[in-house]
Amino acid sequence: MTSYDFAALGFFLAAWWLLGWVIDRSPLHRHTLSAAMESQRRAWMRAMARRSVRIVDTNIISGLQNSTSFFASTALLAVGAGFGLITAADTIIQAFEASTLHFRIDRGAFYLKTAGVMALYAYAFFKFGWSYRLFNYCAVMMAAAPEAGEPGAEDAALHAAEMNIAAAGQFTAGMRAFFLAIAVLAWFLGAAAFAAATALIVAALVNRQFRSTARTAARLAAGMDGGASSGRG
Repeated sequence: MTSYDFAALGFFLAAWWLLGWVIDRSPLHRHTLSAAMESQRRAWMRAMARRSVRIVDTNIISGLQNSTSFFASTALLAVGAGFGLITAADTIIQAFEASTLHFRIDRGAFYLKTAGVMALYAYAFFKFGWSYRLFNYCAVMMAAAPEAGEPGAEDAALHAAEMNIAAAGQFTAGMRAFFLAIAVLAWFLGAAAFAAATALIVAALVNRQFRSTARTAARLAAGMDGGASSGRG
């Protein structure tokens, strides 16, 4: 591990924190795709409260749970694959050194970088696991909501919407870790590749939140101002 490696790691951690703060907690949050979808989730729960038959709503929640479960399982498999990398460290290091680029990899650095990838996927697993649980809670709250037209139906729906939004936030954090794990994989090629991959992935995630066509569609559907976007994504 060189000073460049530690500098690239510091840049990665700072970029990850700043990305989460800008998108989730800063005043700019209201302009994001996530904010537009939060509005749509509240609209969904309000519509659910007005329906006497809620099969479509339970099917949607089931689909969200299934996708969350899939990514949680994938994250767990990735952690297991990390142990496989550590076991096969000698073979992998020799392959790097025998390649046309002749990468020289220190064994200790290899273990540390592998541990970094595993830590990211473990973090993602816990986020997806908690998201799955929150979607379960949301389903229970939806089932407990009074029938359409009964007192308290609208308030119960809004409480279910906030639970749904919390679950989606955890899912987003897990997906963010998935994307950033690609940058950590680039670390095996060197500190410069690590920093460049981090910057590229963060820029892509920012573009999706602030300039993508998905953001435009969501904001227009939610009736938000400033929905127009020139970006693609």
